[in-house]
Amino acid sequence: MTQPFPTDPIQQAANDWFARLQGDAGLEDWTAFQAWLEVDPAHAAAYDEIEALWIELEDLSPEQIAAPAPAAETVVGFTPLPWSRTKPPVRRWVWAGLGAAAAAAVVTAILPQLTRPTFTDYTTRRGETRELALADGSRLTLGAATTIRVRLTRAERDVTLVDGEASFDVAHLENRPFVVTAGDHEIRVLGTEFNILSHDDRLAVTVRRGLVQVSGGTDGAVRLTKGQQLIHTGGLATSQVRAADPDAAFAWKTGKLVYRETPLAEVVADLNRYVATPIRVDPSAASVKVSGVLLVDEETAMIRRLELFAPVVSQRSGGEIVLKARAIRP
Repeated sequence: MTQPFPTDPIQQAANDWFARLQGDAGLEDWTAFQAWLEVDPAHAAAYDEIEALWIELEDLSPEQIAAPAPAAETVVGFTPLPWSRTKPPVRRWVWAGLGAAAAAAVVTAILPQLTRPTFTDYTTRRGETRELALADGSRLTLGAATTIRVRLTRAERDVTLVDGEASFDVAHLENRPFVVTAGDHEIRVLGTEFNILSHDDRLAVTVRRGLVQVSGGTDGAVRLTKGQQLIHTGGLATSQVRAADPDAAFAWKTGKLVYRETPLAEVVADLNRYVATPIRVDPSAASVKVSGVLLVDEETAMIRRLELFAPVVSQRSGGEIVLKARAIRP
């Protein structure tokens, strides 16, 4: 007689979410998924377990999955590998009382919904920031006009910072490095907190906690510790490593942009990720440097504050804002 498989609505929902998020999930999907996780701790535990099951299945061939069961009374258990969030260990998903044949039937039912992990894209609009909680326990914050791609596998956690700025608070998982690709550079960590700006041929990596390794270009591998920053500008053969205030690098998360003797062109590159009207630097202001704290605010207010910090004036012309050097009074 065939033994019926018990229906668990939470586990079924976890199965459905896992299958749904392996495809081309959009912002609404991930927002709804996060809301579902926060309703009940059992939701997160169930999702962890289906994720762990899929990791186990990655190493099995179709022949192994379909192999006959040795005995009807065998208890089959799937123990999650280190994919848990920063929470207490999840329960094992043990199908007590089920024969191996019943377990194989469950696997067969789930497999058609699943595909191997693929990159998932996350994007913010101009002026928008967004926080992400990854399944491995890491937390990311995306700055304005930023695009990243994320893929979590059993061997490695891969992120591509396509464009923009993001901060990373990476969960420490031994033997499962966290790797961020930004342009032609790679940032590799096991567990740390750092910030990356990659925009307009400019790369800045700032470490707040832990140790990261940056490689790419002609620099070889460069290690950064707390309070260090690597700067690389397109066209230059080598990168610059210097002491930096991590709080200044992370200030954008609280709505502030901090500058110390920063070329106006770099400031404008940042502002163009926040404002709707493109800003351009006139040649007359090419040598201007900016020091001060700009509040992320309405476009006109941000331009007005910039004019207070730097000897520039703004003019609207042809659908853009042009920053020119302020005339020196005799």
